[in-house]
Amino acid sequence: MATSNGKSHCKICDQEKRTVKCEGCLQSFCYTHITDHRQELNTELDNIENNRDLFLQTLNEHINNPCTEEMLQKINDWEKESVNKIQQTANECRTLVAEYIHKNISEIENQLKEFTDQIRNIRKEDDFNEIDLNEFGEKLKQLQQQLHQPSNFSIQQKSTPFVKEMSVIVSSEQMNRTVDFSMSHLTLKAPQQKESTSFEH
Repeated sequence: MATSNGKSHCKICDQEKRTVKCEGCLQSFCYTHITDHRQELNTELDNIENNRDLFLQTLNEHINNPCTEEMLQKINDWEKESVNKIQQTANECRTLVAEYIHKNISEIENQLKEFTDQIRNIRKEDDFNEIDLNEFGEKLKQLQQQLHQPSNFSIQQKSTPFVKEMSVIVSSEQMNRTVDFSMSHLTLKAPQQKESTSFEH
């Protein structure tokens, strides 16, 4: 605070002198120390410029060699893991399909053999009527359907995600976009024979 003689205390030397008030920090400095104060400000500005130069150097390094390897590696790892899971599940499903088809054909062959024996017997004995013919016709249709459209076997896809979702989120004034990836869950079911596979990863 200025005294009645127009003097005030210097912030640095704390002596009562004629002073100059700094409009930045609002402190008063004598004529001697106002120069020191300005030098301090110049030193701070030098430090800011040095830090700016260091940041510019870092930015140029990123421009010449963008540090995207780590982020891209995460995407690559996700892709590899997802593909492995899909391939593993597909292979297991193919194996189950092959096993079921083989078993189904074997059963049809056995039933067809019995069916053939029955036809031969009734022809040999000449002991059949319309009821027998209708039953044989229906049995043959059942065997044909079991071969081409088995009722106890199906391939289904679940709506739940099969692999972990990968998201790339960029938010700024220029761009706001989210990219999500998910795969359906593939399930093979054979309810009556209790042969099924449901792969959770």
